[in-house]
Amino acid sequence: MLKVENQRPAWHLQEFDKALITATYFGFTPIIAPKITKADFEAVSYCTTHPHYDAAEKAAVIRTYLQKNWTSLPHPLSIVYKRKKPLSYSLHLIGSSTGIAEAMLIRTALSILAEEGYKNLRVDLNCVGDRESLSLYERELINFVKKFGGNLSEESRKALKEDIFNLFRLEQEEAVTLRAGAPSAITYLSAQARSYFKEVLEFIEALGIEFTLAPELVGEKNHCSHTIFAIKSLPERQEGAEELVATGYRYSRLGRRLGMKKEVPMAAASIFVGQKSGQSRIYKKLSEPKFYLVQLGREAKIKTLSLIEELRRERIMVLHFLGKDKLAAQFASAESLRISYLIIIGQKEALDGTATVRNVSTRAQETIPMEMLPQFLKHISL
Repeated sequence: MLKVENQRPAWHLQEFDKALITATYFGFTPIIAPKITKADFEAVSYCTTHPHYDAAEKAAVIRTYLQKNWTSLPHPLSIVYKRKKPLSYSLHLIGSSTGIAEAMLIRTALSILAEEGYKNLRVDLNCVGDRESLSLYERELINFVKKFGGNLSEESRKALKEDIFNLFRLEQEEAVTLRAGAPSAITYLSAQARSYFKEVLEFIEALGIEFTLAPELVGEKNHCSHTIFAIKSLPERQEGAEELVATGYRYSRLGRRLGMKKEVPMAAASIFVGQKSGQSRIYKKLSEPKFYLVQLGREAKIKTLSLIEELRRERIMVLHFLGKDKLAAQFASAESLRISYLIIIGQKEALDGTATVRNVSTRAQETIPMEMLPQFLKHISL
């Protein structure tokens, strides 16, 4: 995210609401929503139309990525935009192949939803794996339906012939009963996909985010891959109905088909707040952070992501490059932005539960217990 407002490119937003501001705490840059064109719909016509797994929207992002030469920007690239009808927000994290991407998307989505007034949120997770895993699972699901779906109606048979994953979308009682015994996609993950999903779960568990494994989350088979997640708002009273308020998944497979020279890791989350959100205050500019958070190592990433949420609650903005592992890249980024203070969390700090705060100009530094860091930063003056 650029520090100086008048340097913002034309495709960046110039006005921000509460949800967009919340996303910036986690490093997402607010941009103008890419327009979905007829060409985008045609490019993904082989994908099944589904309101929560929108291939055309992802195609619009990839087209914009290529047209705007976003390949030249530092990666991982984190962007957020708003669509007004119906009101929704999209988070995209491009260039990160590790489980930190899903953890960041889920953590950011939960924070946005909490700010919008949603309570009793639940995270559902599943993993369909890579292309190899998904193909194997699809074959097994077809065999399962052939073996146990003899009593299905003609309507259900037709829907399953069109797409076997419709088994998890049909509302008929016969389909609901059948899918209760259906095999799970997790069982058919390749070794690489299984290792990846394990990493995702470790990040989410370390963040203290409660989740439920949900085998019915299978996405759209032609462009979704790996982890699929959904966030639901549970009713405060038992008689109410739960509400789907966010979904997310990886869509890297679309890139090569839409003109990329190589497959770039891409993950996204869509947040649906139309029914809950009313008039929101509009902000004309973003806060000017004076802190840059530098991290090194897996444990430090986990601590950093948790810390960002704590600082957000205290309205303390920090810049960070959480997707980067190399210290040199992070220090170079902080230097180019002329940040006044560095917050450094390495392996030692992560284990000790501390953070080192360094004054860039004087090189003076202090080591602070992490739980005391928000109050310490509040009292720093330039």
